[in-house]
Amino acid sequence: SRVFGKGTEDADLELQPLGAGDGEIAPPRQVHERPRKPLHRVWPSRSKFFCKGALMTGGETEMGITQNCSVPNLCVWTCILAPCSLYFFWVFPHLWKQGSYAMPLATLAVFLMASGFLLATCCSDPGIIPRREVILATKSAATLEAALGYDALARSSVPLDGRGGGRNLPVELTSRGYRWCRTCRIIRPPRASHCPDCDNCVLRYDHHCPFVNNCVGQRNYHFFFGFVTSVLCLALLVLPVLFWFFNSDNFELAVDGLNSVSSGVLKPVFYALILCGSLVGIAALLSFVLWSYHLFLIATRRTTKEFRRNIPNLDEEPTLCASRGPRLFDPWALVDPRDLIRADEAPPPPMGTICSACWGDDEY
Repeated sequence: SRVFGKGTEDADLELQPLGAGDGEIAPPRQVHERPRKPLHRVWPSRSKFFCKGALMTGGETEMGITQNCSVPNLCVWTCILAPCSLYFFWVFPHLWKQGSYAMPLATLAVFLMASGFLLATCCSDPGIIPRREVILATKSAATLEAALGYDALARSSVPLDGRGGGRNLPVELTSRGYRWCRTCRIIRPPRASHCPDCDNCVLRYDHHCPFVNNCVGQRNYHFFFGFVTSVLCLALLVLPVLFWFFNSDNFELAVDGLNSVSSGVLKPVFYALILCGSLVGIAALLSFVLWSYHLFLIATRRTTKEFRRNIPNLDEEPTLCASRGPRLFDPWALVDPRDLIRADEAPPPPMGTICSACWGDDEY
């Protein structure tokens, strides 16, 4: 039988390894790293990413069809695509057969410009400054400081968790108009502001536009003004020609022929077209007013928020001709989702929309 606790003559018990039957100590368990996800999948605000993080848009909260599409944005696309479809279906071939090439080609070019500028405004980063949790989770404080020219976290005077940051800001920043954001817990530049709709701090914040379903700020104001300008030119090219074509003799003869064949069934369709044309005309007039307003803002170097609240432009930076600057966050950076949750609050519930019951809020 085996005797425990006594050594043999030729061996030292302390130097002998323990066997499996001699109370073997299991090796230490391997500590697995927490699963990480791309930042665009766990972004801690209402903005929504798609195309695997390449594009983003504001999260609509009040008039949303889905979280990435709003009723005003759908109306804008309808006001552009409906008259242009009639133009390219009826007027474009008619003018082309008559040898008029300049007008149809110019209209096509302006249509592509208006659609492109609208897509760029809807689906681009307006100049979001990442909140404290994102900066710490991605370890991008040094990169952000190099891009902004100051430490947004104020690590020299504010605790790492950001508590009490509003009372401990550096004097050299507050004297130049820099302010503390209580939601993002960062220091933002003078012309930046926190958007309550998207729940992000945005550089040179102009306004949140439900018609593009996104904020308008430093990095997409060029696209927004380009869209307003091109859609106004598109209205001047399309609507008068459609009005002329629909009042021409050939079109009236075609309509009379269709009515006689269909026994007047198509009359409501034409009345609906007239109503839609009137609405599109009103939208064109409003776009002219909007274009004139933003031309005034550009000339006076102010944003919409600065004009409405009578806030001075402290650094005299231009509104349109200034640099867009780089994107301040990497949507593909791998982060631990738990690092993006503030310790003093629970994560906000997903915002409901008109079609929440149909589409759901599952991850993609």
